[in-house]
Amino acid sequence: MNFILFFSTLIFGYMLFKLGSDYEFPHPLLAEEDGLLAFGGDLSPQRLLEAYSNGIFPWFNEDDPIMWWALNPRMVLLPNEFHCSKSLQRCIKSNKYEVRIDTNFEKVIRSCAETKREGQDGTWINNDMIEAYTLMHYLGYAHSFEAYYEGELVGGLYGLSLGCAFFGESMFARMTDASKVCFAALVDYAKEHNFMFIDAQQETQHLKSLGAKTIDMELFLDMLSESNKYETIIGKWTMKTDKEKSVVTLLIGGNQGNRKGLLDEACVEIEKRIGRIQQKSSVYESEAWGFEAEQDFLNQAIVVETNLSPIEVLENALFIESILGRVRTGKGYSSRTMDIDIMFIDDICCDIPKLILPHPRIQERNFVLEPLCEIMPNYVHPKLGKTIQNLLTNSPDKGKISKYIE
Repeated sequence: MNFILFFSTLIFGYMLFKLGSDYEFPHPLLAEEDGLLAFGGDLSPQRLLEAYSNGIFPWFNEDDPIMWWALNPRMVLLPNEFHCSKSLQRCIKSNKYEVRIDTNFEKVIRSCAETKREGQDGTWINNDMIEAYTLMHYLGYAHSFEAYYEGELVGGLYGLSLGCAFFGESMFARMTDASKVCFAALVDYAKEHNFMFIDAQQETQHLKSLGAKTIDMELFLDMLSESNKYETIIGKWTMKTDKEKSVVTLLIGGNQGNRKGLLDEACVEIEKRIGRIQQKSSVYESEAWGFEAEQDFLNQAIVVETNLSPIEVLENALFIESILGRVRTGKGYSSRTMDIDIMFIDDICCDIPKLILPHPRIQERNFVLEPLCEIMPNYVHPKLGKTIQNLLTNSPDKGKISKYIE
């Protein structure tokens, strides 16, 4: 649609909203039948985040004003409904393509722009869009999945992530199944991080063949509202291979039974089920935090190298607690034989179902900070921007803690 036709449709009753200098959008259910909702504004990060968090996205040609859409129905893929054909499974297992995440975002988006598509004259991915989404990538919100063949980029996709959702924008392929392999990697990532859905925006047969389906806009907005409750995984995404391991920092402790013996058993199980222990702090003894107990707690910080995903680390930690006699009562603070808390995994910041990283109360508790400070005093908390030593120095916790002597 060109500029003249745009205003002609306004004159003949085509109700559109002109955006102002603020970042507010009209409700997406006010969109026209074809999904067009508003025009104007800019492609600033603030506006894009506001748009996507409300189910709205920009889509316009080079000579048009910026147009904002809220399509109804909406095509989405639920990660567990992904259809991976036998031929695609064979392709993935063959390792024909090397898949990477967030290593060449700008080349991916430019490749998507250059790809000729049936029924389209030119591309909507113009220079303004490329600049805007590349900036979103540097800010940690936009991501690319890339397929390489003999070191050459031959396929990929990009999109934005907010909450527990990924909003797919475009994909390209220069070799058979290259973009599908990237899509399968995106689905794996979505499953690993408990994403609720992948937004495919508009219906295509290609996405339908992969398991995507159309849903009513009201249902989509309900799903989006739930997704928005969770913290976005901001920053560079990575894939974990045998050569790319995560560093996990754990705090283990308990105040029931043979306290020191249980710490030693926990370390054995951690090496067996999570990964190799690189560092251990001394064992520290402290009074129970938040309740009265017959016996003080012993705590120890350990650093582990693992190739497990964050959710797998959590699941194994919970299993180790259970085999060491931990019974979860759901009553908040209480005595326990073993508690394994995940403090950090690399520099990941996330708030997804079951897992918040970094642990949200590190800075409040000396029984955590003392053992951490012994082995990693200069580590900078990825959210608070302060070293462990600085957090300990300024901790509000006045509880007594000392090194344990057997």
